[in-house]
This record gives sequence, structure tokens and C-alpha cells, in this order.
Amino acid sequence: MNNTDNAIADTDHALKQLHRLADACAYNFGKAAHSGDEFLGTGADLEPSTLLHAYRSGVFPWFAADEPICWWSPKERCVMVPSAFEPSKSLMRTAKKQSWTITTNQAFKQVISACSQPRSYTDDTWIHAEMIAAYDQLHQLSAASSIEVWEGSPHTSELIGGLYGVNIGAIFCGESMFHRKTDASKIAFWALMYFAKRTGIELIDCQMPNPHLLSLGADTMPKAKFLDVLACLVATPCIGMNGARQPITTQALLIDDI
Repeated sequence: MNNTDNAIADTDHALKQLHRLADACAYNFGKAAHSGDEFLGTGADLEPSTLLHAYRSGVFPWFAADEPICWWSPKERCVMVPSAFEPSKSLMRTAKKQSWTITTNQAFKQVISACSQPRSYTDDTWIHAEMIAAYDQLHQLSAASSIEVWEGSPHTSELIGGLYGVNIGAIFCGESMFHRKTDASKIAFWALMYFAKRTGIELIDCQMPNPHLLSLGADTMPKAKFLDVLACLVATPCIGMNGARQPITTQALLIDDI
């Protein structure tokens, strides 16, 4: 076998391991996901097998720290095709002007912790200690990944933006993003498109639509269609967002030729 064959075999093996873990889940989210409801119920747990089975079924947890675990599957799914992403002129100006550095999976805990901080419009957060611990477990299994935006050199400068999400097969399910400098979260999102096109990820699941995501070019997809697409993508091996890649600068995004 050559290096390409080995890489394909490795990604196939890794994906099968995730599905075997998901198969061990004690709950069945599949039937609930195909109902017409958005809110599917409460209960279960946040073990890796449960989360993996939920995500491959089109279901995700979303609840406050003082609430039971709540499970959701929106009627209209917010999605983004990486190849369809077109940065705005203002974002291109930011990328050209700034000398920020972008990395992957070098500061997962820092990113999810930053995403958990209160926003200007609310003090509430659904990314509490229980959720952070659960997604860190997925990260240890290479099923959850982060993108970091640094003001300068990684780790020696301020972490000014980033995002994290769950990657199963050829779909990346975005969870949250943050910024400490204007446009830093948008740069992280652009970087996700950049890496997705290079690693075989075919669709970004943004879950719930909101003005910020729609301004970045995301669109909505009916639940039934999304679940059909999801079933195919979670079974498609690809390199995905696992592991740390060579850092890139914002300028690299401007010369994206894929």
C-alpha cells in the first residue's frame, strides 16, 4: 500500500471506531429525530457514545446548567457548503490587514472555555462545566475539534477568536464561536471552510439559523433533507479536522485556490 492508501485505510478505521462507540449508546435518537418536533425531550447523559449517536442522528444537546439535559433537532437546519462560502469584502480587508495566525486543535479547552463566557446581550450560557467536560472527552477521541485565531504567534500571543464542533465522517457540526477582536470569529469560520475543502468535509452543520451565521453565507435546509444528507456524510471517511495542522496566516485565506 502507498501513503495515500494508508491514509484512506486509517480514516476508514477511525470512522468505524466512532460508529462502534455510537452503536453502544443505550438510547435511540434516530426515531425521535424523524418526528416533526424540534424539542425531543429530556434525560439520557453526555457520555461519548450518547453524543456520537445523537450527532449522527441529527440531534444535539442544548440546556442551561440548572436544567435537565435537553435534546433538539430543528425543523430548519442551518448549513453551509464549504465550496459555496464567499467572504465579504470587509472580511477580505480584515484578512489582508491583520497578521493573525490560525491553528487547529492546539487550544481546544481554551476555545470552548472562551465560547462559554457571557455575551454582551445575555449573562446566560449553555456551555457550562458539564458540557465542557463532555466535549473535551470527544476531543480526546478526535471527534471534536477547534480552530484558534491568535493575534500573533500561537500560545505566546492572545487567543482572539475561534470555534469548535463535532466531526463525524464528512460533516462538521459547529457548536459555538467567539471573538475578542472584531471579525476574529468570522476569520475562524472562513478558516473552517478553508480546512474543510482540504480535508474532505462536505457540509458544515450550523444547527440553528441566526443573523450572524446567515451573514456569513449559511443557508437553511428542511429537516427531512438534512437527515438524508447526514446519513450519507457520517458514513463517508475523510481526513476531517482531526489533529494539529501547520499554522497559516490570514493572508493564506486570500489565496485559497481550491
